[in-house]
Amino acid sequence: MSDDWRDDINVHSVGHTSGKEMFFRLTPAKANPESAPIFLLLHGHGTTSRATYYAEKNWNVIAPVDNFGYKGKGSWWLGENGDGVTSELLVQVVNKSKIILGSSDGVILCIYGSSMGGYGAIVNAKKLNAKAVYANVPQIKLLGSTYSELGMKPNFEAVLGDNPDNTYNDLSEYIKTVNGDLPLFFLCENRFGQKNYLKEHTMSFIATLEELGSNYHLEIVPTSGHNKNLGIREVKALFEKYIPELDGLIQQTS
Repeated sequence: MSDDWRDDINVHSVGHTSGKEMFFRLTPAKANPESAPIFLLLHGHGTTSRATYYAEKNWNVIAPVDNFGYKGKGSWWLGENGDGVTSELLVQVVNKSKIILGSSDGVILCIYGSSMGGYGAIVNAKKLNAKAVYANVPQIKLLGSTYSELGMKPNFEAVLGDNPDNTYNDLSEYIKTVNGDLPLFFLCENRFGQKNYLKEHTMSFIATLEELGSNYHLEIVPTSGHNKNLGIREVKALFEKYIPELDGLIQQTS
């Protein structure tokens, strides 16, 4: 697909000292963008041809593109060969977006991600000071999982490098290292997904959140597959329902 979408007035980019560049579409809220909450959308593996055009009246929407990693299909919003550069670029994307928007201090940021994007949402949430994370069918464990052995291993090796850091290979271990309050996690999974997927990924993460005493919302959909189970507007509605701070803010911008 053509890169003409990058010429859109709402498309911006950030650069890294490594020479890498990340493009993103920033669509301001139609009402009071400086105080409106931010919705960061992280796409899944291979969805790298362009950023989504999704927009909202009461939310600012940031849609970056991770076209790094194995065959340019994504670096799990983390990096390549253990360098963490994609994560650093993502921080720049959010910071630049806040400058463009003139965002108020303490603006609420929520993250949506599916599959690879779910991993990226969880692993970057604290760094971005996210209030909430919606992770649909997220990878939690990369190398060593059944999902890896069934064909994804080259992708994960490209992300983690020759000496994988288990903190990032397994988010159940990563989340134990995070200091301070965790975001509110919304997790959604198919009951009959790929082999061992529910057990090795979402349920292992939930067990860790239970161990940590952290709050979460869990939905297990009674279907098979590896699907986007809720639309983005449905996820937005969950955030607005369960994040009290959004109540007055959304009414104010309506």
